[in-house]
Amino acid sequence: MDELIQDEQLSKWFSTYGVITAQRLLGTYQITLPQNELISAIKSPYSFYHQLLQIPLKNVLNGIVLQQAGDYHVYAQKLFIDYLLSGESGKDETSPGAFTRESLEDERQRLVTLGEDYHRLQLEQNKLIANAQARLIQIAEQWRTKFEVTLTQINNSLKDNGLTVNKSTLRSALHYALIHCDYIQAASLGNPSLIVECFNTITKISLNDVLKSKILADMADLLDVVVHFDEQTREFVQENKVLGEQAKSYRTQFYETIIRVTELINLLPEYRIDPEQDAVNKESLYFDKTIGEN
Repeated sequence: MDELIQDEQLSKWFSTYGVITAQRLLGTYQITLPQNELISAIKSPYSFYHQLLQIPLKNVLNGIVLQQAGDYHVYAQKLFIDYLLSGESGKDETSPGAFTRESLEDERQRLVTLGEDYHRLQLEQNKLIANAQARLIQIAEQWRTKFEVTLTQINNSLKDNGLTVNKSTLRSALHYALIHCDYIQAASLGNPSLIVECFNTITKISLNDVLKSKILADMADLLDVVVHFDEQTREFVQENKVLGEQAKSYRTQFYETIIRVTELINLLPEYRIDPEQDAVNKESLYFDKTIGEN
């Protein structure tokens, strides 16, 4: 999946709903960030926390689009239910509107098939969510463990060099470095110690090259999670992208079905949609149908 900030579909939705959702999702992984760093952490494209949230946030967005498709599906079904209950569909071929009734029956059968395919996609999404969540929980557990080990190791390294920094400051510094430093790019450019310099933005201690190297070594296992995150989650990212496009397609197809069916019903000489019942049926359709679109 494109990175959150560069993914226009997700970014537009995220700006309105994402911060609260992201905070709750991080809670499911037992990760709590300082409030003043939360927004930076989830928006920074190279932050581990940002990476961790890409898939579940996309799942939430896809779920919203699928629900909207489902609401259109239900409304289309209600159009047919009211039509069938009226007895209009049972009129013989010599009655006025025979061709229109035949077209409506074709639309009804297509809707049944489309609905069956849609429900299969819902099951696919449920499976994807479960599998991705299991993997992400596993990664987050590794992350939490390695984060605490890293803090202890850095603390010991500083003490060995006669430096004392309280644990809460070290924790804030490590969070800050992991959020604001693009370690992968820095390492690729031959400057992996940039993350230590970023770390020291908070600790503000005197670091020589030897101590920088030692702190970088202390971070190695934790940074390994960042480096290998994409390859561990790539399959879910791709599945999410495909599913998102399918969800939008079903939303469009159900909507277009409603338009066609309504137009056909309006051609019938002796049947009309009950405006009061139709208003009730439409209550679930007052949503932003552009969610997920570019």
